[in-house]
Amino acid sequence: MGFLEITRKDLLLLVRDRRALVVLLALPMAFICILGLSTGRLLGWRNDNQLLKLGVVDNCESQHSGLIIDRMQAIDGIKTVRVASLDEVETQLNDRDLTAAVVIGEDFESRVEILKPQDIFDVSEARMKIDLTDVDIRILSRPAAAMVQSVVEQLALFCTLQAVLPDSARRSAVQSKVANLLMGNSADDEAGSDIGTDDAASDQNTSTSERPVTDTTNGSATDDGKPGTDSEPGNPVYQTLVPAYTVMFAFFLVPIMGRSFIAERELGTLKRLRIAPIGAVDLVLGKTIPFLVISLAQSAALFLFGRLLFGMSWGSHPWLLFPIVACTSLSATGMGLLIATLVRTDSQVSAYANFLVITLAGISGCFMPRDWLPEIMQTVSLATPHAWSLIAYHEALTSQTPDVTQIGKACGVLALYAAILATLGCWKMQRSSD
Repeated sequence: MGFLEITRKDLLLLVRDRRALVVLLALPMAFICILGLSTGRLLGWRNDNQLLKLGVVDNCESQHSGLIIDRMQAIDGIKTVRVASLDEVETQLNDRDLTAAVVIGEDFESRVEILKPQDIFDVSEARMKIDLTDVDIRILSRPAAAMVQSVVEQLALFCTLQAVLPDSARRSAVQSKVANLLMGNSADDEAGSDIGTDDAASDQNTSTSERPVTDTTNGSATDDGKPGTDSEPGNPVYQTLVPAYTVMFAFFLVPIMGRSFIAERELGTLKRLRIAPIGAVDLVLGKTIPFLVISLAQSAALFLFGRLLFGMSWGSHPWLLFPIVACTSLSATGMGLLIATLVRTDSQVSAYANFLVITLAGISGCFMPRDWLPEIMQTVSLATPHAWSLIAYHEALTSQTPDVTQIGKACGVLALYAAILATLGCWKMQRSSD
């Protein structure tokens, strides 16, 4: 009996083991769905919690205040709601129906009309001189949302400047000409002023015409105005969730392999295989290849699941996923082989193997993005194969021009993990058979 016969036998047993299939396929899909629905999209549906719900009270009802509201509504990711009164805004904020609110006061238009460009910008220090209170605009939010309030203040100030600066610049130009006439300045000075204004407008038009056109479909830009050829970025929620849980559940092979070896020992099958006329290498290959095949199929199914159901992107170069999936599965299988030779009872599998798998997943960044981990934890996590797999997936899935060298390095480390763990597992198996 060669290793192929052992492989075929174990594959049949694994396929018939519904509990293992649930853990390896159904459970990660359920996790991705639950967390994805909490923060992402399902079949194109977008959750309201992805939007910044912004209430607007317009007590001025002027042309400029209307422009501000229109510009806020045009910003992606903001849901603007018109609110009748300040009391209603406070009620909706307390009820968490709104994230923050912009209140445009009655004196807004009168304060805007007297603004000049030099009142807005401090040219000497290259900074803005005004803030929202100078134009009678207030930002309200819940006490716990101080960071959100700061962001909304910047957005409101940006939209306000967009709305009032053009008229302020025109008024300033007219006033400058009238002042020159009253002061008796020469026509040459006035012409020079006009030329300077025309040059500035020309520069602005030139810079506008030379600005690359942005493709709003996928966020890429080209110099000739044509849509970019870069792949769609996909929903960032699933660009993180799918690879994280793919890596985490790939290592759930460890307890399953442990239970498989224990069952073989209890039935006496493993002992009969050892005394059969097959080599130790054939025995190890026959016992590990089925789990490697299952792991590869699991990863492929999860990425296909993420693509079809959530519209996640496979990156600009999908072929880079193949070596990452292969090396991750190899390292998971190697760890499973080592643990399977160490445990002796089902209780030890539940206590040691599951603890190891969950702990390594938490340390490496499978439960949350690695960028959120403290710097010291990111360094410590490099001791786990999970972390190197996540690094490779992040580079392949989120970068428009993936660093193949970095991906190759991560795959090399994973292959090294697989070789060391498999070697230790073979040594332990050989020692226990003696």
